[in-house]
Amino acid sequence: MTSKAGGARQKVSRVLPIVGQLRSYDRSWLRGDLVAGVVVAALIIPKNLGYAGIAGIPLENGLYAAAAGAILYAVFGTCRQISMGPSSGLAAVAGAAVVTAGVSGGDVATFVAGVTLTSGLLFLVLAVFRMGWLSQFLSKAVVTGFLFGAAVDVVIGELPKLTGTDAEGSNSLREFGSWLTTLGQAHTATVVVGVVAVVVVFVLRLVAPHVPGSLVLLVGGLLATPLFDLEERGVALVGDVPRGLPSVEVPDLGLLLDNAGSVLVAAFALVMIGFF
Repeated sequence: MTSKAGGARQKVSRVLPIVGQLRSYDRSWLRGDLVAGVVVAALIIPKNLGYAGIAGIPLENGLYAAAAGAILYAVFGTCRQISMGPSSGLAAVAGAAVVTAGVSGGDVATFVAGVTLTSGLLFLVLAVFRMGWLSQFLSKAVVTGFLFGAAVDVVIGELPKLTGTDAEGSNSLREFGSWLTTLGQAHTATVVVGVVAVVVVFVLRLVAPHVPGSLVLLVGGLLATPLFDLEERGVALVGDVPRGLPSVEVPDLGLLLDNAGSVLVAAFALVMIGFF
């Protein structure tokens, strides 16, 4: 009986690694884990709101994605020290797919959900057929270049928010050139807030590398908004984020089929970023 019970526990732990982790959990870790969880959550919330904006979907969807990734990996993942969730590279790819497909309005969230589900199916195919060996054929330089390009695209896309202006363009270079022409109309208060935010993050990294600059900036921003009445001064705020969870819906298959090429290319790119 003992042997059978041990075998059953091993099978459960293989499917649900969290069961084995909880069994061997040291209670002395709890305090540190709680502090780490609060800090990570404080950083993830604004970060994922921003990622949702980059992807062009409603901001609250960033919170849903962050929560889903964290909970599912905690249950099925094998590493205790990892933080799972959306990234700027993934958001940039999703946003580029939206622009390429010409999707707008309420269809954007549906389109991005379809891309996400398609990439998930591709990951399942890789897992079922044990195709992890593919990673040895992709150059690290290619992956680094791809991520660097995605980072440049994200930075250029966020520049107008630092100056309170608008920029247009079918690609990053044209958008950057359009942004340069709007510098004369830059909103002073917005520029000051943006510059201070960037300086705080980089100075803390140099002077006090162990202090989480992003967390300091987050708390400082929350305090500065009412203290200096930033909204009345014209600084754009995130605004109200809808509460609660959305109802589960199947993405519009007609929309996805009409843009099948863009969906497949974007899903493949997401797999490449996440897999390699």
